[in-house]
Amino acid sequence: MDVLRLHVLLVDEDLTLLEKMSTILNEQGFTTTCAKNKDDALKLLEQENFQVLVTDITMPDNDGVLLSKAIGHRMPVVMLQVRHDEQLIKDLDSVCCCFLDKKEISSRLAKATWTAFKRFKIDRQIARDAVAA
Repeated sequence: MDVLRLHVLLVDEDLTLLEKMSTILNEQGFTTTCAKNKDDALKLLEQENFQVLVTDITMPDNDGVLLSKAIGHRMPVVMLQVRHDEQLIKDLDSVCCCFLDKKEISSRLAKATWTAFKRFKIDRQIARDAVAA
C-alpha cells in the first residue's frame, strides 16, 4: 500500500489499544499521536496538524461521538466500534468516513485510515467542483 506520511491522531481510553494501533500504523509508514479522551484530542488538534482522526465511539461521556461531530467537517474520521449500531452509524455518516470493528484493527486499520483520507479528499474536491460549476 502506497502511504504518504500521514499524521494520524488516535483517540481511545484504552491505553493498550492505543499502543497497538500506533504500532500497526507506524509499521505501515504512518506517523501517530495518541490521546486518551476528547479533551486531550482537542488540545492536540490545536497544536499539531493531523490528516486523519481514528477514535473509539464508546468512550466515557460520549467523547468519540462528540469529537467526531466537532471536527468531522475538518478532517477524515475513522470510528472504531465493538458492536454494529445501525442508528449510530446513520447519525454519524455525515462526519465519519469509515467505521471499523475493533476485532478488525489488526487486519484493516491501515487500509481504513488510508481509505478515509482518500474519500475525504475526493468528497472535498467534488464539493469545490460543484461550487465552481
